[in-house]
Amino acid sequence: MPKKIQILPQHISQSIAAGEVIERPASAVKELMENAIDAGASEVIVELKAGGLQLIRVFDNGEGMDPEDVLVALKRYATSKIKETEDLYAIQTLGFRGEALPSIAAVSKMTIKTRVPDSLNGTKVICEGGEIKSISEVGCPIGTEVEVQNIFFNIPVKRKFLKSIQTELRYSLHHFLRLSLSHSWIAFKFLHDSRILYEHLKTESALVRIEAILGREIYRHLQPIEFENGEIHLTGFASLPNFSKGNADGIYLYVNRRFIKDRLIYKAVLEAYRHVIPTGKFPVVVLFMTLPPSSIDVNVHPTKAEVKFRDPERIFRTVHGGLSSLHTPTFGLRKVAVEDARNGMPYSDMTQSPTLPIQAGSVEFPSMEKDGETTPVVKEARTPDWGLERETAWRVLGQVRGTYLLCEGEKGLIVIDQHAAHERLLFERVKKQYETGAISSERLLIPIVMELSVEESFILMSHLEAFQSMGFEIDCIGERTYAIRSIPSFVDQRDPKEIIREMLDELSLMKREGKGAETIHALLVTLACHSAIRGNFVLRREEMEALVRSLYPFNYSVTCPHGRPIFFVIPIEELAKEFKRK
Repeated sequence: MPKKIQILPQHISQSIAAGEVIERPASAVKELMENAIDAGASEVIVELKAGGLQLIRVFDNGEGMDPEDVLVALKRYATSKIKETEDLYAIQTLGFRGEALPSIAAVSKMTIKTRVPDSLNGTKVICEGGEIKSISEVGCPIGTEVEVQNIFFNIPVKRKFLKSIQTELRYSLHHFLRLSLSHSWIAFKFLHDSRILYEHLKTESALVRIEAILGREIYRHLQPIEFENGEIHLTGFASLPNFSKGNADGIYLYVNRRFIKDRLIYKAVLEAYRHVIPTGKFPVVVLFMTLPPSSIDVNVHPTKAEVKFRDPERIFRTVHGGLSSLHTPTFGLRKVAVEDARNGMPYSDMTQSPTLPIQAGSVEFPSMEKDGETTPVVKEARTPDWGLERETAWRVLGQVRGTYLLCEGEKGLIVIDQHAAHERLLFERVKKQYETGAISSERLLIPIVMELSVEESFILMSHLEAFQSMGFEIDCIGERTYAIRSIPSFVDQRDPKEIIREMLDELSLMKREGKGAETIHALLVTLACHSAIRGNFVLRREEMEALVRSLYPFNYSVTCPHGRPIFFVIPIEELAKEFKRK
Protein backbone atom coordinates (compact mmCIF):
# COMPACT_ATOMS: atom_id res chain seq x y z
CA MET A 1 0.00 0.00 0.00
CA PRO A 2 1.55 3.38 -1.02
CA LYS A 3 2.35 5.96 1.63
CA LYS A 4 -0.20 8.74 2.00
CA ILE A 5 1.98 11.03 4.09
CA GLN A 6 5.18 12.47 2.69
CA ILE A 7 7.60 15.30 3.35
CA LEU A 8 6.97 18.37 1.22
CA PRO A 9 9.72 19.29 -1.24
CA GLN A 10 11.94 22.11 -0.06
CA HIS A 11 10.75 24.61 -2.67
CA ILE A 12 7.12 24.10 -1.58
CA SER A 13 7.86 24.33 2.14
CA GLN A 14 9.85 27.52 1.53
CA SER A 15 6.94 29.03 -0.41
CA ILE A 16 4.56 28.21 2.43
CA ALA A 17 6.90 29.74 5.02
CA ALA A 18 7.45 32.82 2.86
CA GLY A 19 3.71 33.22 2.37
CA GLU A 20 3.18 33.43 6.15
CA VAL A 21 5.51 36.43 6.38
CA ILE A 22 5.09 38.10 2.96
CA GLU A 23 1.38 38.45 2.18
CA ARG A 24 1.67 41.32 -0.30
CA PRO A 25 4.19 44.03 -1.36
CA ALA A 26 3.38 45.99 1.80
CA SER A 27 4.66 43.09 3.91
CA ALA A 28 8.07 43.35 2.25
CA VAL A 29 8.08 47.12 2.80
CA LYS A 30 7.36 46.64 6.50
CA GLU A 31 10.01 43.95 7.02
CA LEU A 32 12.71 45.89 5.16
CA MET A 33 11.93 49.12 7.01
CA GLU A 34 12.09 47.31 10.35
CA ASN A 35 15.47 45.82 9.39
CA ALA A 36 16.69 49.32 8.49
CA ILE A 37 15.57 50.74 11.85
CA ASP A 38 17.18 47.85 13.73
CA ALA A 39 20.42 48.54 11.83
CA GLY A 40 20.62 51.96 13.50
CA ALA A 41 19.76 53.99 10.40
CA SER A 42 19.16 57.73 10.68
CA GLU A 43 17.67 57.85 7.18
CA VAL A 44 15.36 55.38 5.43
CA ILE A 45 14.17 55.76 1.82
CA VAL A 46 11.37 53.63 0.38
CA GLU A 47 10.74 53.56 -3.35
CA LEU A 48 7.96 51.68 -5.15
CA LYS A 49 6.94 51.24 -8.74
CA ALA A 50 3.43 50.14 -9.70
CA GLY A 51 2.41 49.95 -6.05
CA GLY A 52 5.30 47.60 -5.30
CA LEU A 53 4.19 45.00 -7.84
CA GLN A 54 7.04 45.92 -10.15
CA LEU A 55 9.68 47.24 -7.76
CA ILE A 56 10.35 47.73 -4.05
CA ARG A 57 13.59 49.42 -3.04
CA VAL A 58 14.51 50.25 0.56
CA PHE A 59 17.73 52.08 1.36
CA ASP A 60 19.18 52.83 4.81
CA ASN A 61 22.41 54.35 6.11
CA GLY A 62 22.69 51.89 8.98
CA GLU A 63 25.55 49.66 10.02
CA GLY A 64 25.45 47.44 6.90
CA MET A 65 26.65 43.82 6.60
CA ASP A 66 29.97 42.29 5.68
CA PRO A 67 30.11 39.57 2.95
CA GLU A 68 29.86 36.66 5.39
CA ASP A 69 26.83 38.09 7.19
CA VAL A 70 24.98 38.77 3.92
CA LEU A 71 25.10 35.12 2.92
CA VAL A 72 23.99 33.93 6.35
CA ALA A 73 21.18 36.51 6.45
CA LEU A 74 19.64 34.89 3.37
CA LYS A 75 19.11 31.63 5.24
CA ARG A 76 16.00 30.98 7.30
CA TYR A 77 16.12 31.69 11.03
CA ALA A 78 19.35 33.67 10.65
CA THR A 79 19.34 36.46 13.23
CA SER A 80 21.73 38.47 15.38
CA LYS A 81 19.13 39.09 18.08
CA ILE A 82 18.55 35.63 19.55
CA LYS A 83 21.16 33.21 20.85
CA GLU A 84 19.36 31.48 23.72
CA THR A 85 15.72 30.44 24.26
CA GLU A 86 15.43 33.06 26.99
CA ASP A 87 16.19 35.77 24.44
CA LEU A 88 12.73 35.27 22.96
CA TYR A 89 11.36 36.91 26.10
CA ALA A 90 13.79 39.84 26.11
CA ILE A 91 13.30 41.18 22.58
CA GLN A 92 13.76 44.92 22.16
CA THR A 93 14.14 45.10 18.38
CA LEU A 94 11.48 45.14 15.66
CA GLY A 95 12.88 42.16 13.78
CA PHE A 96 14.17 38.97 15.38
CA ARG A 97 12.85 35.91 13.53
CA GLY A 98 15.44 35.87 10.76
CA GLU A 99 12.74 35.20 8.19
CA ALA A 100 12.35 38.53 6.39
CA LEU A 101 15.16 38.43 3.82
CA PRO A 102 14.89 34.70 2.93
CA SER A 103 11.09 34.97 2.72
CA ILE A 104 11.26 37.97 0.37
CA ALA A 105 14.02 36.34 -1.68
CA ALA A 106 11.94 33.16 -2.06
CA VAL A 107 9.12 34.99 -3.87
CA SER A 108 10.98 37.63 -5.90
CA LYS A 109 14.09 38.65 -7.80
CA MET A 110 16.11 40.38 -5.10
CA THR A 111 19.36 42.35 -5.15
CA ILE A 112 21.21 43.39 -1.99
CA LYS A 113 23.95 46.01 -1.86
CA THR A 114 25.53 46.58 1.53
CA ARG A 115 28.68 48.05 3.06
CA VAL A 116 30.01 48.32 6.60
CA PRO A 117 31.73 51.56 7.81
CA ASP A 118 35.28 50.16 7.93
CA SER A 119 35.23 48.76 4.39
CA LEU A 120 36.09 50.54 1.15
CA ASN A 121 33.90 48.26 -0.96
CA GLY A 122 30.48 46.80 -0.51
CA THR A 123 28.91 43.45 -1.35
CA LYS A 124 26.31 42.77 -4.01
CA VAL A 125 24.16 39.62 -3.93
CA ILE A 126 21.59 38.68 -6.56
CA CYS A 127 18.88 36.11 -5.69
CA GLU A 128 16.04 34.69 -7.74
CA GLY A 129 13.29 32.60 -6.23
CA GLY A 130 15.40 32.02 -3.11
CA GLU A 131 18.46 30.86 -5.04
CA ILE A 132 21.68 32.91 -4.92
CA LYS A 133 22.74 33.68 -8.50
CA SER A 134 25.84 35.81 -7.94
CA ILE A 135 28.04 37.49 -5.32
CA SER A 136 30.40 40.35 -6.14
CA GLU A 137 32.10 43.46 -4.81
CA VAL A 138 30.43 46.79 -5.55
CA GLY A 139 30.92 50.45 -4.81
CA CYS A 140 28.07 51.70 -2.60
CA PRO A 141 27.47 53.99 0.40
CA ILE A 142 27.58 52.74 3.98
CA GLY A 143 24.34 50.96 4.81
CA THR A 144 22.09 48.56 2.96
CA GLU A 145 19.96 48.76 -0.17
CA VAL A 146 17.49 45.97 -0.91
CA GLU A 147 15.80 45.90 -4.30
CA VAL A 148 12.83 43.57 -4.83
CA GLN A 149 11.55 43.06 -8.38
CA ASN A 150 8.42 41.29 -9.61
CA ILE A 151 7.20 40.00 -6.28
CA PHE A 152 5.42 36.61 -6.52
CA PHE A 153 6.73 36.12 -10.06
CA ASN A 154 7.12 32.42 -9.24
CA ILE A 155 3.73 32.12 -7.49
CA PRO A 156 1.29 33.40 -10.12
CA VAL A 157 -1.74 32.24 -8.12
CA LYS A 158 -0.80 34.49 -5.22
CA ARG A 159 0.02 37.42 -7.49
CA LYS A 160 -3.44 37.07 -9.03
CA PHE A 161 -5.04 37.73 -5.65
CA LEU A 162 -3.31 41.10 -5.21
CA LYS A 163 -5.39 44.24 -5.54
CA SER A 164 -5.00 47.24 -7.82
CA ILE A 165 -1.87 49.41 -7.86
CA GLN A 166 -3.55 52.14 -5.80
CA THR A 167 -4.79 49.69 -3.18
CA GLU A 168 -1.43 47.95 -2.83
CA LEU A 169 0.26 51.35 -2.61
CA ARG A 170 -2.09 52.30 0.19
CA TYR A 171 -1.21 49.16 2.16
CA SER A 172 2.48 50.04 1.90
CA LEU A 173 1.80 53.62 2.95
CA HIS A 174 0.06 52.36 6.10
CA HIS A 175 3.23 50.57 7.21
CA PHE A 176 5.44 53.49 6.19
CA LEU A 177 3.37 55.98 8.21
CA ARG A 178 3.08 53.74 11.27
CA LEU A 179 6.83 53.27 11.46
CA SER A 180 7.50 56.95 10.71
CA LEU A 181 5.13 57.95 13.49
CA SER A 182 6.94 55.95 16.16
CA HIS A 183 10.52 56.83 15.13
CA SER A 184 10.62 60.61 14.85
CA TRP A 185 14.42 60.71 15.25
CA ILE A 186 14.80 58.97 11.86
CA ALA A 187 14.30 60.72 8.51
CA PHE A 188 11.91 58.91 6.16
CA LYS A 189 11.17 59.40 2.47
CA PHE A 190 8.60 57.61 0.30
CA LEU A 191 8.68 57.66 -3.51
CA HIS A 192 6.23 56.12 -5.95
CA ASP A 193 6.94 55.94 -9.68
CA SER A 194 9.89 58.32 -9.20
CA ARG A 195 7.74 60.95 -7.46
CA ILE A 196 8.24 61.90 -3.81
CA LEU A 197 4.97 61.38 -1.98
CA TYR A 198 6.09 61.96 1.60
CA GLU A 199 9.24 63.16 3.27
CA HIS A 200 9.68 63.48 7.02
CA LEU A 201 12.79 65.14 8.40
CA LYS A 202 14.18 63.72 11.62
CA THR A 203 13.11 65.49 14.80
CA GLU A 204 13.40 64.89 18.53
CA SER A 205 9.76 65.97 19.01
CA ALA A 206 7.17 63.25 18.57
CA LEU A 207 4.52 65.95 18.29
CA VAL A 208 6.23 67.50 15.26
CA ARG A 209 6.15 64.14 13.49
CA ILE A 210 2.52 63.60 14.50
CA GLU A 211 1.60 66.97 13.02
CA ALA A 212 3.43 66.10 9.79
CA ILE A 213 1.53 62.83 9.39
CA LEU A 214 -1.91 63.50 10.89
CA GLY A 215 -2.15 67.15 9.85
CA ARG A 216 -2.53 70.42 11.72
CA GLU A 217 -6.32 70.15 12.02
CA ILE A 218 -6.01 67.00 14.13
CA TYR A 219 -2.84 68.17 15.84
CA ARG A 220 -4.68 71.15 17.32
CA HIS A 221 -7.08 68.85 19.13
CA LEU A 222 -4.44 66.60 20.72
CA GLN A 223 -3.26 66.72 24.31
CA PRO A 224 -0.29 64.87 25.83
CA ILE A 225 -0.56 61.69 27.88
CA GLU A 226 1.89 60.87 30.65
CA PHE A 227 0.82 58.00 32.88
CA GLU A 228 2.64 55.37 34.91
CA ASN A 229 1.51 52.21 36.63
CA GLY A 230 4.53 50.55 38.14
CA GLU A 231 6.72 49.24 35.33
CA ILE A 232 4.16 50.24 32.67
CA HIS A 233 4.77 53.68 31.21
CA LEU A 234 2.33 55.42 28.84
CA THR A 235 3.17 58.44 26.69
CA GLY A 236 1.59 59.89 23.60
CA PHE A 237 -1.21 62.17 22.54
CA ALA A 238 -4.98 61.84 22.42
CA SER A 239 -7.93 63.96 21.32
CA LEU A 240 -10.30 65.57 23.77
CA PRO A 241 -14.05 64.81 23.61
CA ASN A 242 -14.84 67.80 21.37
CA PHE A 243 -13.12 66.10 18.42
CA SER A 244 -13.76 62.67 16.91
CA LYS A 245 -13.61 60.75 13.64
CA GLY A 246 -16.02 58.53 11.79
CA ASN A 247 -13.63 55.56 11.82
CA ALA A 248 -10.84 54.08 13.92
CA ASP A 249 -8.00 54.92 11.52
CA GLY A 250 -6.74 57.58 13.93
CA ILE A 251 -5.91 55.06 16.66
CA TYR A 252 -2.21 54.11 16.67
CA LEU A 253 -1.10 51.68 19.37
CA TYR A 254 2.56 50.89 20.05
CA VAL A 255 4.25 48.60 22.54
CA ASN A 256 7.98 49.23 22.91
CA ARG A 257 7.82 51.20 19.62
CA ARG A 258 6.24 48.25 17.80
CA PHE A 259 2.89 48.97 16.08
CA ILE A 260 0.37 46.36 17.21
CA LYS A 261 -3.24 45.38 16.71
CA ASP A 262 -4.50 44.31 20.11
CA ARG A 263 -8.17 43.92 21.00
CA LEU A 264 -7.51 44.45 24.70
CA ILE A 265 -5.82 47.84 24.32
CA TYR A 266 -8.26 48.85 21.57
CA LYS A 267 -11.19 48.08 23.87
CA ALA A 268 -9.57 50.04 26.70
CA VAL A 269 -9.24 53.07 24.40
CA LEU A 270 -12.89 52.93 23.33
CA GLU A 271 -14.09 52.37 26.90
CA ALA A 272 -12.21 55.47 28.04
CA TYR A 273 -14.18 57.53 25.48
CA ARG A 274 -17.50 55.66 25.64
CA HIS A 275 -19.42 58.27 27.61
CA VAL A 276 -17.75 61.40 26.27
CA ILE A 277 -17.99 61.15 22.46
CA PRO A 278 -21.03 60.24 20.34
CA THR A 279 -21.83 56.64 19.57
CA GLY A 280 -20.25 55.56 16.30
CA LYS A 281 -17.44 58.10 16.60
CA PHE A 282 -13.79 57.38 17.42
CA PRO A 283 -10.99 59.36 19.05
CA VAL A 284 -7.55 60.08 17.68
CA VAL A 285 -4.97 58.37 19.89
CA VAL A 286 -1.24 57.91 19.38
CA LEU A 287 -0.25 55.76 22.35
CA PHE A 288 3.25 54.54 23.18
CA MET A 289 3.43 51.88 25.88
CA THR A 290 6.78 50.96 27.37
CA LEU A 291 7.15 47.89 29.56
CA PRO A 292 9.80 45.24 30.26
CA PRO A 293 10.26 42.85 27.30
CA SER A 294 9.86 39.91 29.68
CA SER A 295 6.23 40.89 30.34
CA ILE A 296 5.20 40.63 26.71
CA ASP A 297 5.42 37.89 24.08
CA VAL A 298 5.87 39.29 20.58
CA ASN A 299 6.41 35.87 19.04
CA VAL A 300 2.76 34.90 18.60
CA HIS A 301 2.17 35.86 14.97
CA PRO A 302 4.30 35.51 11.81
CA THR A 303 3.89 39.17 10.90
CA LYS A 304 4.57 40.29 14.51
CA ALA A 305 1.40 42.43 14.50
CA GLU A 306 -0.10 40.76 17.56
CA VAL A 307 1.33 40.36 21.05
CA LYS A 308 0.47 38.56 24.26
CA PHE A 309 0.67 40.24 27.67
CA ARG A 310 1.63 38.48 30.87
CA ASP A 311 -0.90 40.58 32.86
CA PRO A 312 -3.61 41.72 30.40
CA GLU A 313 -5.97 43.03 33.10
CA ARG A 314 -3.33 45.41 34.38
CA ILE A 315 -2.62 46.60 30.84
CA PHE A 316 -6.33 47.33 30.34
CA ARG A 317 -6.59 49.31 33.58
CA THR A 318 -3.47 51.32 32.77
CA VAL A 319 -4.58 52.32 29.28
CA HIS A 320 -8.12 53.07 30.43
CA GLY A 321 -6.89 55.12 33.38
CA GLY A 322 -4.34 57.05 31.34
CA LEU A 323 -6.87 58.12 28.72
CA SER A 324 -9.69 58.73 31.20
CA SER A 325 -7.48 61.23 33.01
CA LEU A 326 -7.84 63.52 29.99
CA HIS A 327 -11.54 63.93 30.73
CA THR A 328 -11.27 64.69 34.45
CA PRO A 329 -11.43 68.19 36.00
CA THR A 330 -7.73 67.90 36.97
CA PHE A 331 -6.76 68.17 33.33
CA GLY A 332 -5.97 71.84 33.78
CA LEU A 333 -3.15 70.95 36.18
CA ARG A 334 -1.11 69.69 33.23
CA LYS A 335 -0.95 73.16 31.67
CA VAL A 336 2.85 73.31 31.89
CA ALA A 337 3.21 69.90 30.25
CA VAL A 338 0.90 70.98 27.45
CA GLU A 339 2.86 74.14 26.82
CA ASP A 340 6.17 72.26 26.83
CA ALA A 341 4.84 69.61 24.43
CA ARG A 342 3.60 72.26 22.02
CA ASN A 343 6.95 74.04 22.08
CA GLY A 344 5.58 77.28 23.43
CA MET A 345 2.15 77.25 21.83
CA PRO A 346 -0.49 78.98 24.01
CA TYR A 347 -2.58 76.72 26.14
CA SER A 348 -6.36 76.71 25.87
CA ASP A 349 -8.58 74.93 28.39
CA MET A 350 -10.85 72.68 26.37
CA THR A 351 -12.28 70.61 29.15
CA GLN A 352 -15.73 72.13 29.02
CA SER A 353 -18.30 70.42 26.84
CA PRO A 354 -18.72 72.29 23.58
CA THR A 355 -22.05 73.99 22.93
CA LEU A 356 -23.40 74.29 19.43
CA PRO A 357 -25.54 77.24 18.39
CA ILE A 358 -28.88 75.76 17.37
CA GLN A 359 -31.59 77.92 15.93
CA ALA A 360 -35.07 76.60 15.44
CA GLY A 361 -36.45 77.35 12.04
CA SER A 362 -33.13 76.98 10.20
CA VAL A 363 -34.06 73.70 8.53
CA GLU A 364 -34.78 73.69 4.82
CA PHE A 365 -36.88 70.95 3.27
CA PRO A 366 -36.84 69.96 -0.39
CA SER A 367 -39.82 71.13 -2.36
CA MET A 368 -41.89 68.24 -3.67
CA GLU A 369 -44.41 70.30 -5.57
CA LYS A 370 -44.28 70.36 -9.36
CA ASP A 371 -46.98 71.89 -11.58
CA GLY A 372 -49.49 71.69 -8.74
CA GLU A 373 -49.02 67.94 -8.29
CA THR A 374 -47.39 66.01 -5.51
CA THR A 375 -44.38 64.07 -6.76
CA PRO A 376 -43.35 60.93 -4.87
CA VAL A 377 -39.78 61.21 -3.63
CA VAL A 378 -39.12 57.48 -3.29
CA LYS A 379 -40.38 54.65 -5.44
CA GLU A 380 -39.92 51.26 -3.79
CA ALA A 381 -40.94 47.90 -5.22
CA ARG A 382 -41.62 46.34 -1.82
CA THR A 383 -45.15 46.27 -0.47
CA PRO A 384 -46.13 47.48 2.99
CA ASP A 385 -45.45 44.86 5.65
CA TRP A 386 -48.79 45.38 7.38
CA GLY A 387 -50.96 45.90 4.30
CA LEU A 388 -52.41 49.28 5.26
CA GLU A 389 -53.86 51.31 2.42
CA ARG A 390 -52.54 54.83 1.84
CA GLU A 391 -54.85 57.40 3.27
CA THR A 392 -55.28 61.12 3.47
CA ALA A 393 -52.34 63.24 4.62
CA TRP A 394 -51.25 62.68 8.20
CA ARG A 395 -51.99 65.33 10.82
CA VAL A 396 -49.00 66.42 12.88
CA LEU A 397 -49.58 66.16 16.64
CA GLY A 398 -46.17 67.21 17.90
CA GLN A 399 -42.53 66.34 18.53
CA VAL A 400 -41.02 64.00 21.14
CA ARG A 401 -37.60 64.89 22.60
CA GLY A 402 -36.76 66.91 19.52
CA THR A 403 -36.29 63.65 17.59
CA TYR A 404 -39.58 61.94 16.74
CA LEU A 405 -42.70 63.35 15.11
CA LEU A 406 -46.13 62.09 16.15
CA CYS A 407 -48.86 62.10 13.52
CA GLU A 408 -52.47 60.99 13.38
CA GLY A 409 -53.77 58.98 10.46
CA GLU A 410 -57.17 57.48 9.78
CA LYS A 411 -56.02 54.04 10.87
CA GLY A 412 -53.51 54.72 13.61
CA LEU A 413 -50.72 56.69 15.24
CA ILE A 414 -47.59 57.29 13.15
CA VAL A 415 -44.16 57.82 14.75
CA ILE A 416 -41.53 59.33 12.43
CA ASP A 417 -37.77 59.56 12.96
CA GLN A 418 -37.14 63.08 11.67
CA HIS A 419 -33.45 62.52 10.84
CA ALA A 420 -34.04 59.23 9.01
CA ALA A 421 -36.94 60.69 7.05
CA HIS A 422 -35.13 63.87 6.01
CA GLU A 423 -31.98 61.88 5.20
CA ARG A 424 -33.93 59.63 2.81
CA LEU A 425 -35.59 62.59 1.12
CA LEU A 426 -32.27 64.34 0.59
CA PHE A 427 -30.60 61.16 -0.61
CA GLU A 428 -33.22 60.56 -3.28
CA ARG A 429 -33.06 64.18 -4.42
CA VAL A 430 -29.26 64.28 -4.57
CA LYS A 431 -29.10 60.86 -6.22
CA LYS A 432 -31.47 62.01 -8.94
CA GLN A 433 -29.49 65.22 -9.45
CA TYR A 434 -26.26 63.26 -9.67
CA GLU A 435 -27.66 60.82 -12.23
CA THR A 436 -28.86 63.70 -14.40
CA GLY A 437 -25.73 65.80 -13.85
CA ALA A 438 -27.80 68.53 -12.25
CA ILE A 439 -26.14 68.95 -8.83
CA SER A 440 -25.85 72.69 -8.37
CA SER A 441 -22.76 74.18 -6.75
CA GLU A 442 -22.37 77.34 -4.76
CA ARG A 443 -19.06 79.18 -5.08
CA LEU A 444 -17.65 80.45 -1.81
CA LEU A 445 -16.76 84.14 -1.67
CA ILE A 446 -13.66 83.25 0.36
CA PRO A 447 -12.16 79.78 -0.19
CA ILE A 448 -11.89 77.65 2.93
CA VAL A 449 -8.40 76.27 3.56
CA MET A 450 -8.22 72.72 4.88
CA GLU A 451 -5.17 70.71 5.93
CA LEU A 452 -5.46 66.93 5.78
CA SER A 453 -3.51 64.06 7.23
CA VAL A 454 -1.35 61.94 4.95
CA GLU A 455 -4.03 59.24 4.82
CA GLU A 456 -6.84 61.73 4.14
CA SER A 457 -4.82 63.47 1.45
CA PHE A 458 -4.13 60.19 -0.32
CA ILE A 459 -7.81 59.24 -0.26
CA LEU A 460 -8.94 62.67 -1.50
CA MET A 461 -6.55 62.68 -4.45
CA SER A 462 -7.60 59.13 -5.34
CA HIS A 463 -11.27 60.17 -5.44
CA LEU A 464 -11.06 63.83 -6.47
CA GLU A 465 -13.13 63.21 -9.60
CA ALA A 466 -15.96 61.77 -7.52
CA PHE A 467 -15.97 64.83 -5.25
CA GLN A 468 -16.06 67.13 -8.28
CA SER A 469 -19.02 65.24 -9.74
CA MET A 470 -20.94 65.99 -6.54
CA GLY A 471 -20.45 69.73 -6.64
CA PHE A 472 -17.20 70.19 -4.74
CA GLU A 473 -14.36 72.23 -6.20
CA ILE A 474 -11.21 71.43 -4.23
CA ASP A 475 -7.70 72.55 -5.26
CA CYS A 476 -4.37 71.46 -3.82
CA ILE A 477 -2.47 74.63 -2.78
CA GLY A 478 0.38 73.07 -0.83
CA GLU A 479 1.60 69.90 0.80
CA ARG A 480 -1.61 68.28 2.11
CA THR A 481 -3.27 71.72 2.10
CA TYR A 482 -6.42 72.27 0.02
CA ALA A 483 -8.71 75.15 -0.85
CA ILE A 484 -12.45 74.46 -0.91
CA ARG A 485 -13.82 76.84 -3.55
CA SER A 486 -17.28 75.44 -4.28
CA ILE A 487 -19.70 73.18 -2.41
CA PRO A 488 -23.09 71.63 -3.24
CA SER A 489 -25.79 74.24 -2.77
CA PHE A 490 -27.56 72.28 -0.02
CA VAL A 491 -24.43 71.96 2.17
CA ASP A 492 -24.13 74.39 5.07
CA GLN A 493 -21.35 76.88 4.32
CA ARG A 494 -20.33 76.92 7.97
CA ASP A 495 -18.90 73.39 8.05
CA PRO A 496 -17.86 72.11 4.60
CA LYS A 497 -14.61 70.83 6.14
CA GLU A 498 -16.55 68.58 8.48
CA ILE A 499 -18.60 66.97 5.73
CA ILE A 500 -15.51 66.43 3.56
CA ARG A 501 -13.81 64.71 6.50
CA GLU A 502 -16.86 62.51 7.01
CA MET A 503 -16.78 61.53 3.33
CA LEU A 504 -13.07 60.73 3.57
CA ASP A 505 -13.71 58.67 6.70
CA GLU A 506 -16.39 56.72 4.84
CA LEU A 507 -14.02 56.03 1.94
CA SER A 508 -11.31 54.95 4.34
CA LEU A 509 -13.76 52.60 6.03
CA MET A 510 -14.64 50.97 2.73
CA LYS A 511 -11.00 49.87 2.25
CA ARG A 512 -11.32 49.56 -1.48
CA GLU A 513 -10.24 51.43 -4.56
CA GLY A 514 -13.74 52.73 -4.94
CA LYS A 515 -14.18 53.98 -8.49
CA GLY A 516 -17.45 52.17 -8.99
CA ALA A 517 -21.06 52.64 -7.98
CA GLU A 518 -20.38 51.61 -4.37
CA THR A 519 -18.19 54.65 -3.79
CA ILE A 520 -20.66 57.09 -5.33
CA HIS A 521 -23.49 55.56 -3.30
CA ALA A 522 -21.49 55.84 -0.07
CA LEU A 523 -20.61 59.48 -0.72
CA LEU A 524 -24.19 60.39 -1.58
CA VAL A 525 -25.37 58.74 1.64
CA THR A 526 -22.80 60.70 3.64
CA LEU A 527 -23.85 63.95 1.96
CA ALA A 528 -27.50 63.30 2.75
CA CYS A 529 -26.81 62.19 6.32
CA HIS A 530 -24.68 65.22 7.10
CA SER A 531 -27.16 67.68 5.58
CA ALA A 532 -30.26 66.18 7.21
CA ILE A 533 -31.74 67.56 10.42
CA ARG A 534 -30.48 65.81 13.52
CA GLY A 535 -32.08 64.31 16.55
CA ASN A 536 -32.50 66.60 19.56
CA PHE A 537 -33.34 69.43 17.17
CA VAL A 538 -36.53 71.31 17.97
CA LEU A 539 -38.64 72.06 14.90
CA ARG A 540 -41.31 74.68 14.49
CA ARG A 541 -44.74 73.40 13.63
CA GLU A 542 -44.55 74.56 10.01
CA GLU A 543 -41.25 72.70 9.64
CA MET A 544 -42.75 69.49 11.01
CA GLU A 545 -45.69 69.82 8.64
CA ALA A 546 -43.36 70.49 5.69
CA LEU A 547 -41.44 67.29 6.42
CA VAL A 548 -44.59 65.21 6.76
CA ARG A 549 -46.00 66.66 3.52
CA SER A 550 -42.75 65.73 1.79
CA LEU A 551 -43.19 62.13 2.90
CA TYR A 552 -46.60 61.80 1.23
CA PRO A 553 -47.20 59.50 -0.58
CA PHE A 554 -44.60 57.13 0.88
CA ASN A 555 -44.24 53.37 1.00
CA TYR A 556 -44.30 52.07 4.55
CA SER A 557 -41.42 49.67 3.94
CA VAL A 558 -38.93 52.39 2.99
CA THR A 559 -35.89 52.87 5.20
CA CYS A 560 -33.22 55.54 5.43
CA PRO A 561 -30.11 54.96 3.24
CA HIS A 562 -28.43 53.25 6.21
CA GLY A 563 -31.27 50.72 6.49
CA ARG A 564 -32.99 52.12 9.60
CA PRO A 565 -36.79 52.42 9.55
CA ILE A 566 -38.18 55.88 8.86
CA PHE A 567 -41.46 55.43 10.70
CA PHE A 568 -43.86 52.87 12.05
CA VAL A 569 -47.61 52.76 12.59
CA ILE A 570 -49.50 51.80 15.72
CA PRO A 571 -52.93 50.71 14.44
CA ILE A 572 -56.04 52.02 16.19
CA GLU A 573 -56.89 48.42 17.08
CA GLU A 574 -53.62 48.12 19.04
CA LEU A 575 -54.35 51.30 20.97
CA ALA A 576 -57.84 50.07 21.81
CA LYS A 577 -56.37 46.76 22.97
CA GLU A 578 -53.82 48.45 25.24
CA PHE A 579 -56.54 50.57 26.89
CA LYS A 580 -58.85 47.55 27.30
CA ARG A 581 -61.43 48.95 24.92
CA LYS A 582 -61.58 45.60 23.16
